[in-house]
Amino acid sequence: MGFAIEADTRFVVEDFKVSAVGPANPYIRTVVRLPVSITEQRIPVGVVSNTYRLAQHADVVEMCLKGIRAHDIDPSELRCEVGLTPLGEWMNFRAYFPDEFAHNPGDGKKLALRLECFNSVDGSSRLVILFGWYRFICANGLIIGETKAALRDIHDENLNLEVIPKIISEGLEKVKADLERLGQWERSPVESGKFEDWVDGHLAERWGKKAACRTLHICRSGADAELQDLFAGGKPSEKPIKLLAAVPGAPKPAKNLYDVCQALSWIATQRNSADERLEWQGHIPGLIENLRTHLQAA
Repeated sequence: MGFAIEADTRFVVEDFKVSAVGPANPYIRTVVRLPVSITEQRIPVGVVSNTYRLAQHADVVEMCLKGIRAHDIDPSELRCEVGLTPLGEWMNFRAYFPDEFAHNPGDGKKLALRLECFNSVDGSSRLVILFGWYRFICANGLIIGETKAALRDIHDENLNLEVIPKIISEGLEKVKADLERLGQWERSPVESGKFEDWVDGHLAERWGKKAACRTLHICRSGADAELQDLFAGGKPSEKPIKLLAAVPGAPKPAKNLYDVCQALSWIATQRNSADERLEWQGHIPGLIENLRTHLQAA
């Protein structure tokens, strides 16, 4: 299966106070990591509100696997990964589905269906569970948000882990719609002049001129770009740039909406924070549909 979460790594929510006999803060509580060996001690990892509900990482993952099993998929057949911060307060769990769920585009660079889960026990982020597509050659992530079931829930008294298997089920039932859309994007050619106008206009408004400029040059040359003067005026297509390394799997030039989609996904996947990365990846379907409308306009 390829992953392991230490079964004994557990967290508890306790009173927030400076000593065992001292008074507790009536407004906040503390999250404590319990020892996983005889050499460890209890470690506080965060401060949360009184309404906070703890969701153990292992419980979240087990609910994900329960939903997968409900579709007659053996979790042992999945390639799974888990990332944890040093004290384990934040987790990213990923499960890659077998080839029968994959998209095999004309460029031969396979897209795998991926379940992705983010959880924190310290109140630093929401519980997020969603499906997306992962391009192995360049580690691009793509979320076709309009057809994917997703959970983005805060850790409060209303948090219900029992809904996770239903989220998994809904997502798996909509895979076919995603595959059809990806195929449609492959069959939709891109005309360079109109594409440049769209980059200078709509994309620059949504993502900013720097990201728009990088997207344009990836689609033109297959290589990422760096702005030589961050304060230079003009449209994204007019910015002075220095070409960087080739983007793995990027054609020279982009020929269809699917190629543009992968360039956008490269930009989104490079964002620094997980929350921002997911937000930008979720923008891509709307951007591509806007581009399609722009290309079809007289």
